[in-house]
Amino acid sequence: MTDREQLLQKVKKIQALAERGDRGEKESAAVLLDRLMKRYGITEAEIAEERRGIAWFRFKTPLERKLLNQVIYTVTGRVAYSCVGKYTNRPRKMLGIECTAAERLEIEFSFEFYNAALEKELDRFYSAFLNKNRIFPENAIDQIPDPEEIDLEEAKRIYAMMAGMEEHRRRKALGSGTAERGDQ
Repeated sequence: MTDREQLLQKVKKIQALAERGDRGEKESAAVLLDRLMKRYGITEAEIAEERRGIAWFRFKTPLERKLLNQVIYTVTGRVAYSCVGKYTNRPRKMLGIECTAAERLEIEFSFEFYNAALEKELDRFYSAFLNKNRIFPENAIDQIPDPEEIDLEEAKRIYAMMAGMEEHRRRKALGSGTAERGDQ
């Protein structure tokens, strides 16, 4: 398969999802595809072209940087490069790669999709971590608001995640005389 054929398949994934996806997927993909095309001033004719240019992608946190780097590598097969400030020589929160317009759209779409999924998983992880390590007061002084009810499937996911976690207890660390950082 040639590079052009691979490129056309990647672009058509987003377009196909926008055209033939399930109700919610179809609408979301169409809106995202339209928004990305407007944001970067890309036409459908440009998507079909193989002209390459440098595209810069922003991230906010170190974890987002790792995710964006992986998405760029997945789409292009190449490692992204960082951006350094012209006057400060400090790293900026941007990654760049030479890619086609279609690859740029796929990177944007994939990063937004996986970043939202990662946020949801991190929230689940946080809940599991708090519950596994029982990080709650023994005698609550103030009334705490009722937590949001979670469905049975979400509770099962959190419980499964807890089962795979190591329990970190301050008493164990204090008893051995070696306190790990963060266990105090």
